[in-house]
Amino acid sequence: MKVRIIHLVILAVAVAFGSASAVAQTTFTFTQVDPPGSVSTEADDINSQGQIIGFFFDAAGRQHGWLFQNGSFTQIDFPGASATRTVNINNSSVITGSFLDAAGVQHGLVGPADHLTRFDVPGSTSTNGEGINDPGTLVGSFTDAAGQIHAFVKRRDTFNTFDFPGGHNTIPVAINNRDEIVGLFTNAAGVTHAFTLRRGIFTQLDPPGSTSSEAFGINALGFVVGSFTDAAGNGHGFFDQRGVFSEINFPGAASTDGNGINAVGVIVGDYFDHAGVEHGYIAVH
Repeated sequence: MKVRIIHLVILAVAVAFGSASAVAQTTFTFTQVDPPGSVSTEADDINSQGQIIGFFFDAAGRQHGWLFQNGSFTQIDFPGASATRTVNINNSSVITGSFLDAAGVQHGLVGPADHLTRFDVPGSTSTNGEGINDPGTLVGSFTDAAGQIHAFVKRRDTFNTFDFPGGHNTIPVAINNRDEIVGLFTNAAGVTHAFTLRRGIFTQLDPPGSTSSEAFGINALGFVVGSFTDAAGNGHGFFDQRGVFSEINFPGAASTDGNGINAVGVIVGDYFDHAGVEHGYIAVH
């Protein structure tokens, strides 16, 4: 399981924990996805048109975004950036993510692949775009002047910020067209947990048998994908159909992450092989 180290005041803060859940056995068919020249790949989101977005590292250690559509890959680099990370795409092919400028400062990015623009949370020292829905609402995280990480929602030019109640390092990762948000936070004991935010209500989301968890994607039906660590320290992806959980495990992988899911339930993510190399995948069920 990976931890996203990335740099609204929502007034209704009722928090639900430990909701009832069930375990399902879902069979997935996997396809490995690696852009040309990649030595480490993440596949992070897929839209209803089947466009897939992610990022990779080349042999020189440089980070690039990538877009897969119509059977081919396009490398994405924010102009002048030293590193580019593209992680979410809506049904209008608008992308979000982040980039590092020449001074190593992180900024958010948004736009079509050939016309990306920068955005920053006012007063932040670092901004990271994570998710975008079809109306163009953005979610992500930022670092304040004290070095603390908080969440934001951006609607047009207005930023609202929030933190999971009682938690810190809150990172929202995806938002659907009903403004349902998923992400992760760290509790007072330093443990990372997935969360959902629906109709102003925060819910901690932990797959059965997990010791820590992260939610990375949510589709139009409210189905969630993410990752968790079990009691033995092994990392798995999860697929949550509103309280019915299935594990996602790429065959033969050392660990698996579930990152994105589209309206028809196609999942993308990444896995680590036993040599420690990260690859992207597509999973259908």
